[in-house]
Amino acid sequence: MSTELKSPTQTPTLSTLSQTAQSPPFPEPDPEPDLPFDFHRFLEQLRHRTADPVAGFLRSFLTRFGEKQWMVHQQVKFINDFLIFITERMAQCEVWANVSDAEFDNAREGMEKLVMNRLYSQTFSPAIPPPAPLPTAKGKRIQSDRLPGRRGQHQEDVERDDVLAQKVRIYGWVREEHLDIKPVGDSGRRFLTLAQQELLKIKTYRAPRDKVICVLNCCKVIFGLLRNSKSDQSADSFVPLLIYVVLQANPEHLVSNVQYIMRFRNQEKLGGEAGYYLSSLMGAIQFIESLDRTSLTISDEEFEQNVEAAVSSIAEKHAEDKPLPPTQIHVAEKSTISRPEVTSRNSMEAEYSSPRKSTSSREGGDPSSDGDEKAAVTGLLRTIQRPLSTIGRIFSEDGPHANQGQPGAASRRAGHPHSTPQPGTAKRASPKPADEEATARPRSAGPSGGPRNRLSAEDAAARQASAETAEAQRIQSAEHANVVETLSGIFPDLDKEIIDDVVRMKQGRVGLAVEACLALNT
Repeated sequence: MSTELKSPTQTPTLSTLSQTAQSPPFPEPDPEPDLPFDFHRFLEQLRHRTADPVAGFLRSFLTRFGEKQWMVHQQVKFINDFLIFITERMAQCEVWANVSDAEFDNAREGMEKLVMNRLYSQTFSPAIPPPAPLPTAKGKRIQSDRLPGRRGQHQEDVERDDVLAQKVRIYGWVREEHLDIKPVGDSGRRFLTLAQQELLKIKTYRAPRDKVICVLNCCKVIFGLLRNSKSDQSADSFVPLLIYVVLQANPEHLVSNVQYIMRFRNQEKLGGEAGYYLSSLMGAIQFIESLDRTSLTISDEEFEQNVEAAVSSIAEKHAEDKPLPPTQIHVAEKSTISRPEVTSRNSMEAEYSSPRKSTSSREGGDPSSDGDEKAAVTGLLRTIQRPLSTIGRIFSEDGPHANQGQPGAASRRAGHPHSTPQPGTAKRASPKPADEEATARPRSAGPSGGPRNRLSAEDAAARQASAETAEAQRIQSAEHANVVETLSGIFPDLDKEIIDDVVRMKQGRVGLAVEACLALNT
């Protein structure tokens, strides 16, 4: 599968999208894993003394990776090479040497999640600070690749996010009949609302695996609608519904999210259902990017009226949001130009005040780029040599400000598309922000830490973990109740207690819960 979401070169139509989606044909549902994914269990294994070499390799890689802002193709190669390397080292550790294939796969998935959680602010395009203006120097050429900030394909991602968001704002009036969707009724609208909610969750997660699950849940709910209404379950019916869901949900940074998944998710896991649904979502994005009058079933007059109304509404909102002119400030002649504000390391997204020119041309071919890349790879792997004594040090770089400035940080810690808390358990929700693994209690203090400092740090970590666990359980319980209530409205003939049991059995996976309810309802 291609690892990039290409910009559309021609206007796609519903028929061409359906034909593309039908090749390959619909995959059979993926079998449920023998061992449900458990990130918490992987972190416990990583704290085992025999895993100290792996912990050291990981910290060395994260430190070296953060020394500069690499280009996209370099990031993909470095991370993929490291995950292959670290998997081989994990297999040699006592804690994983004799486990089952399913348990070792859990560890591989956990390592990918941990690495991408930590590197999210450098690999997810909107989280990378915008490029700084190039400084001028007489007679000297400034190398843009040496400057911090988003550029190249990362900048293209954000620009496409802006284009898609603008298109969705203009065509938010599109209804089912404009996409040749048959009337779905009140029950069908509940399905579509649930699908929108699942797709919107994609922005609350960092790991590619968890973002994929949001896409899977959204698409499975749409298929649930087709099955429940006994409609045609081909791509001709599915793709228009997916386009409609995207238009109504208007998720932030959807292009960047899909690109992030395609680049950094284990390619072995992007087959079957995941591959098919991602391809369908990519097709839906390209359709919306090129959306015009010819793409819809609508009269010219109605089309023009709706577009004019949408554009006027956008202009009015823009005028309302326009800031008041600042008061005049006298600046000293020799005052320096302040650097642009950089979003925090763990910020989910950056705010942009004005459109920028694409900097993708900076990623062009430098004759020495291949040599530089090989040297960079060698340097990265060379630094992965000295293991540390404890997993606790891996996370020591996350400062106390890690979660400041993040709206909904608590819900991001608690939200987990994979599991729903069971009664009496105290398991942390997943996925976790990049800093929250710091709650894992280290076994020993750093080189300069005495016994008193070690105990104090461990007590603080334990208290933080306990408080976050309680908050995660509370939020997850509320989310569980919300899912049960939603499914009860969709399946009124099923007893609410049965639906509650189904959601628990499927560990909060909405898509799987919908499929199970459909089976019970027939």
